Amino acid sequence: MDQIWMNESRISPKYEEGVEPFLQFDSERGRLDEDEKHYCPCINCLNGRRQILDDIWEHMLCDGIKRNYTTWIWHGEMTNMQSGPHSPVLKMHDFS
Repeated sequence: MDQIWMNESRISPKYEEGVEPFLQFDSERGRLDEDEKHYCPCINCLNGRRQILDDIWEHMLCDGIKRNYTTWIWHGEMTNMQSGPHSPVLKMHDFS
């Protein structure tokens, strides 16, 4: 998903146009709690507080998104962690 909008000014049309697809992505893949609240990535909540999507939208427009939050792990994006040639491979018997 395009993340260039995250570096735009909060008052720019590009930023606002990027918030909507982000919230859609989160609503489809994000981690919900029992009250159906999502992690808020704004610069005040820092993915440490859960909010309803309308409040997240408001936080993102008023406060902005944490700019270095480029892999949206709290919002359903998978990491690209792969084992390389020097990564140890654990086998079931390694845990005995």
